[in-house]
Amino acid sequence: MYLKFSLDGDELDRRMGGGLYVGQVITIEGGSGAGKTLLCLRLAYGMIKHNATIAYVSSQFPVREFMNEAESLGYPMMNEILSDQVSFVTSVFLMRKNRKAELDELLNIEQIKEKQVLIIDSLNPDMFSDYEVAEYFSRLRKFSENRIVIVTINPADVNPQSLSTIHELSTTIIGLNTKEVASERKHLIDLVKFPMALKSFQQAIPFRIEPGRGLIVEISSVS
Repeated sequence: MYLKFSLDGDELDRRMGGGLYVGQVITIEGGSGAGKTLLCLRLAYGMIKHNATIAYVSSQFPVREFMNEAESLGYPMMNEILSDQVSFVTSVFLMRKNRKAELDELLNIEQIKEKQVLIIDSLNPDMFSDYEVAEYFSRLRKFSENRIVIVTINPADVNPQSLSTIHELSTTIIGLNTKEVASERKHLIDLVKFPMALKSFQQAIPFRIEPGRGLIVEISSVS
């Protein structure tokens, strides 16, 4: 089973093979400002437009700021949050009873369990009391049965051994990079590890960011 995330006038879904298969852990990695949250919002918005249900866990935003950020990028989700098509969980929610939650407490929340997609943006040691990379990703792999789990990380926040473990246990790895080319900043989605694509895909996908339109991948042939 695959979940589509296509939007009119946007090539991202096609460039990434026409959908994401259910039953995988996708790790999106990139430095600060590379666009990890932007890509999560774009994927989430596309999937809810195809009637998928989403659980979004944010370590950065309270719900009002999250909705404002999503709307400013052209991905409004207020109605979907109010109708519970999208369940939003903040890191504050995970700090109940003056202690950090454990990962299983998050995964056992009914509103999380019933959703087709779980997005954790971003996974870091400060979110949970029992954080251990190999154990976490093993549990997320098990939780991803009949679901898609998307996790964002900044490689600078983990040591090389932990990053290697994350790469090994992630089904799919998507890298986000920015570089200066002829005095212009270029953004790139790199499908580093991308098995089980529904159709042919483009490994390196250039994109731009526009206020009110979000992440834009223009129409052209797949190379």
